[in-house]
Amino acid sequence: MTEQGNIQYNTKGEKPLKGYQIVRVRNVVHAKEVLDNFKNAVLAILQNKNLSDEDPKWEKLLPQGIVSKLKQLNDDDYKYDELLYRVHSSVDNFLDKDIRRWEWYSSLEVEKGFDIIVKGKFNAWQFISFIHCQNVPLEDIRIIDVDKNKIYELKTFKDYTTYKILK
Repeated sequence: MTEQGNIQYNTKGEKPLKGYQIVRVRNVVHAKEVLDNFKNAVLAILQNKNLSDEDPKWEKLLPQGIVSKLKQLNDDDYKYDELLYRVHSSVDNFLDKDIRRWEWYSSLEVEKGFDIIVKGKFNAWQFISFIHCQNVPLEDIRIIDVDKNKIYELKTFKDYTTYKILK
């Protein structure tokens, strides 16, 4: 199945035999909305690969639940919370095959959370922004490397969710 098919149809937490990581998000009341927005963002990027990351059309193609929140952030927010990226930077990271070393495999919704199973290395630094910008504190996101049996916590100088809630 293609990555787009995996995003749409692998929704029961299916896992490859090896070489995968889990992006685990918990304690989020609006978890389904966050997951749907992230899925739709990845789908939009996959379906519009030939569009420049600088093209203003991205602001219409990506879910408004992400774009509207990123627009509410200011330069200080981006400076202190290094895990936030503007729309064009996030799109650029997704399109860059040298940076993006993972592929969506499946997802699983749970009460107040979800898991995204990816083949490869998620490298959260570049890809967590579309989840985090939706008022998801970094303390509620973990990256689990199943092969290494390691759990990674995400940290930044100052998590914007400690002082601001985006509408």
